[in-house]
Amino acid sequence: MGMRRVSMTILAIMCLMMVPYNGIENSSAASGTMHQGAVEHTLFFIGDADATTGSFTPSKTLLTDLQELEATSEGAASRTELYVFEQTIGADGTIPSGTWTHRINYVVEGASNVGGNWSTEIIIGGISFLSGEFAFGGRGGSYDFPVEIDEIQVNQGDTLKLIFYLEGGVIWNSPDDNSELYLTWGGPESDAGLTMNSPLVTIDMQDANPDGDVVYFPIRLHSDYAADLADLQNMEARINGIITEDVPFISTTTSGVEIVYPWSIPAGSSSGTYSMNFTLNPQEGVTIQAQLEHQIELGEGSGDGGGWNFGTEPVRTGGSTLDLELELRQSGDRLERSSTLTIDGAVTVWMRWGLDNIGNDTLDSTSWWREISAGQSSLIDSEIQDGEISDAEIKVLENHLISSPRNLADFLDRGLALDSTAILGATPFDIEGAINVDIDLRDSYGVKSSSLQIRIQTATILDGGEITMIESFVRSQSKTYWTGVTLDAHLSTNPTQGIAGVYGDGIDYSYLRYGISENVHVSFGEDDRNEDFRVTITPANSITDAPLVGLILLLIGMTLTLMLIFKITKNRMRIPVTIWLTVMGATVSILYIYGVQMNLLFGAEGGTFIMGLLIVFASPKKGSIDISDVPDRDIPIIDCPKCNQANPVPSDTRPLRLKCGGCGRTLLIE
Repeated sequence: MGMRRVSMTILAIMCLMMVPYNGIENSSAASGTMHQGAVEHTLFFIGDADATTGSFTPSKTLLTDLQELEATSEGAASRTELYVFEQTIGADGTIPSGTWTHRINYVVEGASNVGGNWSTEIIIGGISFLSGEFAFGGRGGSYDFPVEIDEIQVNQGDTLKLIFYLEGGVIWNSPDDNSELYLTWGGPESDAGLTMNSPLVTIDMQDANPDGDVVYFPIRLHSDYAADLADLQNMEARINGIITEDVPFISTTTSGVEIVYPWSIPAGSSSGTYSMNFTLNPQEGVTIQAQLEHQIELGEGSGDGGGWNFGTEPVRTGGSTLDLELELRQSGDRLERSSTLTIDGAVTVWMRWGLDNIGNDTLDSTSWWREISAGQSSLIDSEIQDGEISDAEIKVLENHLISSPRNLADFLDRGLALDSTAILGATPFDIEGAINVDIDLRDSYGVKSSSLQIRIQTATILDGGEITMIESFVRSQSKTYWTGVTLDAHLSTNPTQGIAGVYGDGIDYSYLRYGISENVHVSFGEDDRNEDFRVTITPANSITDAPLVGLILLLIGMTLTLMLIFKITKNRMRIPVTIWLTVMGATVSILYIYGVQMNLLFGAEGGTFIMGLLIVFASPKKGSIDISDVPDRDIPIIDCPKCNQANPVPSDTRPLRLKCGGCGRTLLIE
């Protein structure tokens, strides 16, 4: 990979600070490793502890799935095991004697409060600590159970187990027939877990590695919770005090994860001392900081820019952004769908690494890339794991994805943790015709955190009934893949196909009709993303509901209305009916654009004509005069030969030109 390590003088060894504990138990100046002591932190409950044993996590951002368990009064004479959470101690070290706190979250329904004899058992590496008490709680909230822990030496991987018991059943105060007690955990607002003073993580800051115009700063987290801690939302790196915006590479190791921060060297930089400060904030009130200063020699000979040489497959967790642009087009009996996925972050690094490792027969058996690596004879050995992605490697992946709808669905489901049915609009068996997939690395062919695009074109048959335009497309997951998601989806019809109805659940949409198409638009940004939503479309069955056909029929109806109305108003004032027709014409046009059903628009147009007739008949006649209203005076009149309107002659002057009050024709009196 062209990597060459340079000499480094460690000027300052790591500084680890925890709240409320701080300080360093032991550090090694030769390796830059912090052998961390016990730190105060909370391991939150996650997982389903009812059907199976739940587990712990120190990362607050992973609390996305609220769980609840009903505690009943059954078996009142015996001890009931309510739940069990089990995982491991994070890192090697000594647990000091002290008090750990088991916090429960609960909700009471149908009673004023609830009590019972509760017991908490904590087992650390086979050593049990038990504490029990009789307690009454309110109608909901949280309750803390203290457990005294003796000093004990632990190693990373030692089992940590918490068991919560109820002795003799629930005791109710003012219960009713529907009194229930629920224990909850794992949700975004939950703080249920175990607050403890124990080793959590050992941080190993490695030598900086210059490579071309990039310097790589590798950091290793040794902990059974390393994958949870290595979350982009919980990490921050500063180079000489300035936050680096480059997305780090994250890969697994035998004892945790390796985090590599690529730093693009600013123009004009020179060799010298560069300080790297690394911060973890896995939960509120807990801050872990480590700092190391590097002596880095910059220059042309520092590397060939091939990128970072990963020892293992990069992880997809830690944080990535996904922008989904979706274009749907009705064409005859087909719904054509074009999906563009713009990806940045940890998933990008994983994809680039995987493309460079197609054909690598040493991949782990659990790797998704192993499935397309075997038998790729089109690749030459020099293309495999050379740090640069070739067009041939991209073609191998594209051919694999288009060879079968199931391959494409598997890549979206298992590879990218997305819902393939939501992206493709159908299950693999319902996709019609050829699939087209185009992978665009955006002129950056190295294994690095540069964004990429995947464009997918598929089609399905419209067989009537409701169709799903778009629905939740990020799969539920215990580990966070996608930390930022945006959507911009458009559906349009052709001029002869219409939409009978649009329905949105959990998301807003816009629906507009133009003369040549009907259009539905759905979008959201990172800040207003909804985890559960769906927009469905019901295609119209009648040709009159088509946008162009409907527009033509409306125009014909409006034209006939105008002609008939103005035909019968030749002897009456036209201002009132003109105002009415103008207002209703504008109203029908607006309703047409905003997608109101065509049958309602036709009804509105018919009502416009009928109301127009009533207005015409209520309007006064133009230029008419009742001569009987003028007493004792003879007024000459002249009948119009065209419309028979009687017109008074106001003057004895001859010849006299007079305008007919009925039809407006000029009359000549000799």
